[in-house]
Amino acid sequence: MPERVRFRCNNCGHRFEIEVLNEDERREARRKNRPTNAVHCPECLRTDIRRGWD
Repeated sequence: MPERVRFRCNNCGHRFEIEVLNEDERREARRKNRPTNAVHCPECLRTDIRRGWD
């Protein structure tokens, strides 16, 4: 079951929440050659982000 995680963009400072796959789901997707997308900022589309809002 996907979990909701908070992220903050290191580029523009935008704070957002997104559902991400848990470790078991990521492992299963890789095993079946399904794509696992990188989390990116919805404002500037950069992947330079960190977990949490602090």
